[in-house]
Amino acid sequence: MRPIIMDFSGIYREEDFWEGQEPVWLDFQELQGVNGYCAPEAETAIKGKIRDLPVRGIHFLDSGNYHYLSKFWLEKLREPFSLLVFDNHTDMQEAAFFGLLSCGSWAGEVLDTHQFLSHICVAGPGLKDFQEYKGQAGTKLTRICREDLSDRGEKILQEFLETDPDLPLYISIDKDVLRQEDARTNWDQGELPLDQLLRWVDLAFEKRKVIGVDICGENPSDTARPISGKDLQINSRTNRALLLFLKKKIKSQVILD
Repeated sequence: MRPIIMDFSGIYREEDFWEGQEPVWLDFQELQGVNGYCAPEAETAIKGKIRDLPVRGIHFLDSGNYHYLSKFWLEKLREPFSLLVFDNHTDMQEAAFFGLLSCGSWAGEVLDTHQFLSHICVAGPGLKDFQEYKGQAGTKLTRICREDLSDRGEKILQEFLETDPDLPLYISIDKDVLRQEDARTNWDQGELPLDQLLRWVDLAFEKRKVIGVDICGENPSDTARPISGKDLQINSRTNRALLLFLKKKIKSQVILD
């Protein structure tokens, strides 16, 4: 299985986690109207490039500024599914940038509009952040608040995974949910250890058929937090750990199928 790398900032060229993995490399560095939000012309161009690529697999989305790309992958799904998101933010804010799709609104838009979405679980944001969601589909939302990650979180996750167990699951990971020992991002971060994230993703594979995974949370040099050699090393190490773990889990599910 070849991972798909969506390159907007050039940061992945500075990392080495993908070496030897023969990734499908999609270069968007010259595309305008994409950083933090997505202009209509850019949306058309992006969707054109991923039109013939499979949802099943592992997709690297660049920094959290491009987390809205998850919505484009999810739009390819034409059967009922559930969505599990790990993120330090809900990404369910009201659309800014003149109503354009953005990294802060994409999950809320998917929740409110995707006709095949059965249920979404978001793990990582604070309770106050969840309370800002103003959409009409709250009954489809399971919340694992930052305050619950260390104790009640796994029980809540298990209950979510055991609801509609026959539905396939898509997983979206923003590394800003992780502690700084395991990730360096261009957004404020949570305190989740990588080993706990891997354990919870493993539980998701145990309970559900996973149809795709995406990962974002890089720290490009064009942001307010300049990248350092240590940051690159930490992010590349975590990306490689996620990639190898996910490839193994997806391969095992294919064999079982």
